[in-house]
Amino acid sequence: MIYLSLIALLSAADAPASRLAVIRAAPDFQLIDAQEKTITLHQFRGQAVLVAFFFTTCNGTCPATTARLAKIQEAVAKHADLKDRVQILSITLDPERDTPEKLRGYQRLYEVDERNWSFVTGTKPDMRGTLAAWGIWAKPAANGQLDHPSRVYLVDPKGDIREIYNLEFLRVPWVVEDIKLVLGLEK
Repeated sequence: MIYLSLIALLSAADAPASRLAVIRAAPDFQLIDAQEKTITLHQFRGQAVLVAFFFTTCNGTCPATTARLAKIQEAVAKHADLKDRVQILSITLDPERDTPEKLRGYQRLYEVDERNWSFVTGTKPDMRGTLAAWGIWAKPAANGQLDHPSRVYLVDPKGDIREIYNLEFLRVPWVVEDIKLVLGLEK
């Protein structure tokens, strides 16, 4: 028994360590997209997924994060080995105002390719549960704004969170490299 445990330990030590360790399992959800279709995180198993939280009337980091994600989407489209293996999900923090119709307008504003980027909303209870599961909060601030953390999560094909970016570290080449790493295309 001790011999088998020692072999397992030595084998694990020989395995290459990824610089993107598993942080935790990504919480699943069931919400709706801008086309009013049901969206779950689980449906994207096998792909790398970037999960962002935003609201359409934000005048803070949300527009900058969305613009950066648009550049990441463009960069991914240029890589044949990534093109159909990456999904972006932008989940609203303000479901009362961010209706599917409003989300469709926001998508048009940023000229996103809807084939691999969904803007997502849901009922207040569904959104509360989703935000709590992801450890995201939003509280009212001045002028109808929401105070909230700016985070984008990289979820690997197995459904594990492997990186959490803020706007400063959401740089196109870095994110593309991380996506390749979680997809097993780079070491």
